[in-house]
Amino acid sequence: MILDLVASADAPTSARRSWRITTAVRVFAIALVVGRAVSADGVGQVATLVVALGLLAALASLVERVGVESQHRWVPVVEAMLVAAVVGSEPTRDEAILLYLAVPPLVAGIRLGWLSATNAFLVSTAALVIGSRVSADPPSMDVLQSAGFWLLTGLGVGVLAGVQTRSIRDLEQRQAPYVATHQLMSQLHDLASRGEVGLDSVKLATELAGRLRDGTGATGVAVYGHAWGQPLVQLAGHGDTSSLASHALGANHEHKSDVLVIGLRGAGHQLGSVVLKRTEGWPDAVRGVAQTVADEFALRLDTAVLFDEVRRLATAEERKRIAREMHDGVAQELAALGYIVDEIASVSEEDETVALADSLRDEISRIVAEIRYSILDLRHHVADHRLSGALADYVHQVTQDMDVRVNLVLDESGPALPPRTETELLRVAQEAIGNVRKHARAENLWVTLVSDGTTLLLEVEDDGIGNARPKERHWGLQSMQERAAGIEASLEVTPREGGGTVVRLHSPPTTPPATATKEYA
Repeated sequence: MILDLVASADAPTSARRSWRITTAVRVFAIALVVGRAVSADGVGQVATLVVALGLLAALASLVERVGVESQHRWVPVVEAMLVAAVVGSEPTRDEAILLYLAVPPLVAGIRLGWLSATNAFLVSTAALVIGSRVSADPPSMDVLQSAGFWLLTGLGVGVLAGVQTRSIRDLEQRQAPYVATHQLMSQLHDLASRGEVGLDSVKLATELAGRLRDGTGATGVAVYGHAWGQPLVQLAGHGDTSSLASHALGANHEHKSDVLVIGLRGAGHQLGSVVLKRTEGWPDAVRGVAQTVADEFALRLDTAVLFDEVRRLATAEERKRIAREMHDGVAQELAALGYIVDEIASVSEEDETVALADSLRDEISRIVAEIRYSILDLRHHVADHRLSGALADYVHQVTQDMDVRVNLVLDESGPALPPRTETELLRVAQEAIGNVRKHARAENLWVTLVSDGTTLLLEVEDDGIGNARPKERHWGLQSMQERAAGIEASLEVTPREGGGTVVRLHSPPTTPPATATKEYA
């Protein structure tokens, strides 16, 4: 979808280039006609016809420039017929006028290809033959030969131009999506670098909800999105939004007593909707304020959501590339180093050397295992908006080699979370669980995820040695804080009563409902 969009944006570039070339051909041909007529002292005899040809050339160029695309293919054919009629109307058939017969096939070949050049040639030839048959003053054989020469010249050059420009057009067509994408991304980069446009969908949706709450006095505001092939997701909310999701796909300005639905129209498609709840009802003035605010944010939010999707795809591809490089590069080299250490241990007769080799082999095995866990982290992602499934699968894979009891609490209800929020939650959970695996020496691990469309809680708890605090040149805790801030959530890392550590991400800070527990031994 994205490539199709930008490809259509770049389509006029090639057309403008062809228009400039064909216009230059017509102007040059008119100048050549005038020049030859002046050199033959016959400009006075053909002045009217030169003006007529000039008007035809100007009209054809104008239609090609401002006309609709469907009209362009007919321009060379109509131009060929009219030029033949004008040239054939000159009693003496001056050579200076006849040379313009080559222009329509040439222009057709440049702009539309060899087939259009052939059609223009056939139309011109037919018009001249019919004109000579019905004319009271039929042209001489010399005139017909001269006309045929210029027509064949126009056909030959037009066919050559059509064949040559076809390869250029094919290349431009293949490159057009990428050229247009580069232009759009460059503009986006410039705007983002200068801070003139916000591209954070979560912050924009939160700002929209806040503006609507302040402007209308609504007690509940929920912003929902369902564009770009995504299911219904709640982008932001204020107040009690648990009962608003059922209205999210309602018609624009649908309102039932205290609930109002406003559609968010993006760039040519329905982005989502805003559902507002107001106990005092929705008089026309308040409804107008809500519509004005929603219209102000719609295109900005649509751009941010699209940018989030592009960024998500690019990030996923880059993570896969890094995982491949790690697996095919450093992991294989370390494994080969382990074989060398094994060989040293097997041939050495000194106990100290064997002991050092065994110690080195253990360390290499540990590092290789850490690399494999890192590759798992890089490749693991949320599929089909199933954060619970992705999190459960990740916990199972990471802890199957650990001597730890896992208590997994998963409760997702209400609208799905935005893709970016799901991804950031998974990355925070990966970092927290990785810290437990590497440092905590825990016997129990508790992982909790609760989301009901109003509250969000992610909690990773262990009963290990604790002492989780930032360390110099260690960025795990900082990255978790940054990810939480990016989805308008807060993150706390605190000691657990009885020993261990609790990592808690929540938005907003509320007490989660009780849930069932699923355990992995």
